[in-house]
Amino acid sequence: MKNLTRYVLSIALSAILVLSAIPSAAVVHADDNQALPGAGKHAVSKTPEGWYDLREVLAVLLSGSFDSEEKAKEEYEKLTRLDGDILLGTDTQHKEIKAVNINDTMNFTGTLRVDVIKKAVGMITPGVGAFAKLDGVSSQFVAEFVIPDGMIYSKKLTKANVKLKNAKDIFEVTDVKVDGQKVTVTMDFVDPALKKAHKENKPYIARDLNNALNKVGSHLEVTIPGVKFDKTKVKAGDVLTVKGALSGNYKMGKLVTAHYDPRMKTLRDEYLKTPSKVEKFKNIMPAEYQDYQTQVTKLGQAVEDIQKLADEVKALRDEFNKFVADNKAVIDRYLNNDPYDKTLYENYSDDKNFEFPTGEPFKMMTERLYNRTYQHDGHSDIDYGNKAANRPAKAYSLYGEINLLRNNIAKVPKLYNHWSRNISDEQKAKDKPVIDKLEEMLEKSSTFGDNEKGRLHELASREFEARDAIVDMYIDSFALQELLTNPQYGGIRYDNVGASEYSKMFIGWDAVQSEAGRDSVLENDANADKRAIQLTVKVTEDKTKAPGKVTKKKSPVTGDGTNITLYTLGILIALGSIVVLTVIRKRKVR
Repeated sequence: MKNLTRYVLSIALSAILVLSAIPSAAVVHADDNQALPGAGKHAVSKTPEGWYDLREVLAVLLSGSFDSEEKAKEEYEKLTRLDGDILLGTDTQHKEIKAVNINDTMNFTGTLRVDVIKKAVGMITPGVGAFAKLDGVSSQFVAEFVIPDGMIYSKKLTKANVKLKNAKDIFEVTDVKVDGQKVTVTMDFVDPALKKAHKENKPYIARDLNNALNKVGSHLEVTIPGVKFDKTKVKAGDVLTVKGALSGNYKMGKLVTAHYDPRMKTLRDEYLKTPSKVEKFKNIMPAEYQDYQTQVTKLGQAVEDIQKLADEVKALRDEFNKFVADNKAVIDRYLNNDPYDKTLYENYSDDKNFEFPTGEPFKMMTERLYNRTYQHDGHSDIDYGNKAANRPAKAYSLYGEINLLRNNIAKVPKLYNHWSRNISDEQKAKDKPVIDKLEEMLEKSSTFGDNEKGRLHELASREFEARDAIVDMYIDSFALQELLTNPQYGGIRYDNVGASEYSKMFIGWDAVQSEAGRDSVLENDANADKRAIQLTVKVTEDKTKAPGKVTKKKSPVTGDGTNITLYTLGILIALGSIVVLTVIRKRKVR
């Protein structure tokens, strides 16, 4: 089953997927022959001098990920489509220029949608990386709105009336500046857990950051209220365009992550054989501890249910063996017609394949008894004994027992139906009750399942899911213990194994106009930059629906919900596991 080697490989693979989602000027839209504007166009998205631009790491990883540059660009585009927009009120319709009454008050909302990026970060497994220690964490968004000559701000814009939506308590508006027709809104990362860690002089870890960013919605919205037409400068029929820019960054002063013993021997010795060690974490990690208790119950129930199935299989095996002995003459009559092998599998069974630790379900882990459902550690479930040297056939798991039992039961009915022309109809009629009983047993054996579906597969999956969750809990608790007792490290540290430190990491991005808004941009000006974020309105004296009360329409969904900073978190966690990325400076901590 799952071991640490697979665990590290999954993190490494996830890192490649996540890192391949960083915006780059080398990528083009499917409908655009020009390069996307890369991060760094605005001050907030420019990489500071002396900091490492994570897009350089991306370039290294992508160079060997695809067999052609065009395919790399195509995949890159799918993962990096960061769409910005300007909405009128809450309206999300962009197929036509909106008409607004000259006397109405307008609210403009800037949005950043990053739904598709969830696909890139979905495979990230926190694991050990969740306890990497983070210093100098910051994230900042800056939204700029420029209203045209002919519009005015009817009220003084402040942090109190410029609203930020979907940020929960993780981001907040920290500054609002108005300079003529332009308003600049700054939003900063203000995670309460980060403040608490600083106040209590405790480490802030990747798991804290992950928990915080999971609260943030799939897109951020910042609304500028109270915009009106300057009736001394506009008249009905005039067309005006509001322009905007939305940029952001993520900065990490330092990430320290410890390395770990790939064999997990210490972990097994200290925790798997002594579950009571987890008790100390019920106050430190209450939610995880509660889930741990739930998973222990689920593990015990799954093992009990597997044992019940094993008892049924064994009972059918014994019933079949007795039935064969009691009806030997009939059985042999049809076996003798087999042109290949005139015998049944004999002595293939091993009683230990039917024994599961219902009283001590943790032995499924500590003694690797999960191999009694299916063999997972390099051994086959069945040896059919096809070669003389391998006879008799042998079952090495409950699945092997079911497979060979089913084959045994099915053999005589198959010969009866297809290889019995030399036997009279009268004799076959006399033998029919024996065949009917065997077919009844065969039908029962089919309910046991196999290695892809059925009861055995379902029960083994339940057992694995519970066991896997418990092992993850051990990893987390052990890592947390190391973090608390050796605060200079983040994660699991073993003797003679150091930690890696990654310093001054940065990523910035600039949003482009969403596809949904491009129709109205081009309707206004066929030569307009269709990537620039803007919204065009037409002045009218006709009665219209108030812009701030436009019925909200659902935005087109392009992927699973996420947020751009959670995406960046995935990069940082992954970096803690991939120490071979020499493009990032690191130094060893002993």
